[in-house]
Amino acid sequence: MGASIPFVKPLMSTAAVVLALTACAQSHAGKAAAQPAVDAGKALVERIKTQLVHLPSGSFEMGDWGSEEGLPYDMEKDSKPLHKVTLDGFSMMAYKVTYDDFDIFTEAVGSPKINTDIERYRPGARKPLRPAKVNWFGAKAFCQWLGQLSGLPFDLPTEAQWEYAARSGGKKLLFATDNGQIDEGRNYPDDSYGPRLVTPEVGAFPPNPAGFYGMLDYTALEWVNDWFQPDYYKLSPVKNPHGPDAGASDERVPDLGPQKVVRGLTASSPAFGGFTFSRSARWPYAQDLSSSKVQRLLASPSDGYSNPAGPQFRCVLNQPARSAAASSLDK
Repeated sequence: MGASIPFVKPLMSTAAVVLALTACAQSHAGKAAAQPAVDAGKALVERIKTQLVHLPSGSFEMGDWGSEEGLPYDMEKDSKPLHKVTLDGFSMMAYKVTYDDFDIFTEAVGSPKINTDIERYRPGARKPLRPAKVNWFGAKAFCQWLGQLSGLPFDLPTEAQWEYAARSGGKKLLFATDNGQIDEGRNYPDDSYGPRLVTPEVGAFPPNPAGFYGMLDYTALEWVNDWFQPDYYKLSPVKNPHGPDAGASDERVPDLGPQKVVRGLTASSPAFGGFTFSRSARWPYAQDLSSSKVQRLLASPSDGYSNPAGPQFRCVLNQPARSAAASSLDK
């Protein structure tokens, strides 16, 4: 493991870091991206807008609701206590952001492609329709870029929004599959799936009842906006929770600094950490970065968003109504 990362304890303002990285990337491209990249970005936004799934406002009991016998489904303390959450309506991408999508983004902002050497040791991992693996800052920057292009309030989903979507509007569904169960070979990869250790292409298996694909995907986690605190559920507000103000550090390696929440398959198999309420945490940057590389990334975003073993993501549109407001792309 590389040296500890000095800037993450305390971590810089996440908004400031994202804006700094994006601004640096744009400076590499000059005052404006090439017109083909701009056009590709606008086309991507329009496609994403057609693939948004809307969820109306509502309330649900967030966390591990336990079995009929009164026992918890998992042994993790951070998915408890069960607590009421009320959310405004929102829309979220039906599919995760792919390498094809993210390449359009990096081209538009003048940043190099991510994970370009991943094929050497994981063949097939960087196909255009595979979900892009990025650090948290790359996920955040992509969603904010969608907002800049469209004039709409795109962002990473909150943890509560993600769980509400995975549970198809807060229903008590253990798994984010089409029937709430695991049917290997039909709605989840079986032992014949190949290549191993590679997340399937988006849309490879049926969506959950609300229409979201891949929320329980093979070898996959998803970034959300929230900082991670293991006891946050004890303090969470009812209305539109956005997570704690600061993240907890892993006590085993405290020098790596605070972590962000990730959702999805948090363990080796769904039965051990693939529930709709399963939580885990990851560092915003890859944990093996050296302090010298961190400083280079802050100065220039070249390779700044790469994370070959990192989580994936999708974006949310924070508008209560189903019909989006007029986009600047339509003007």
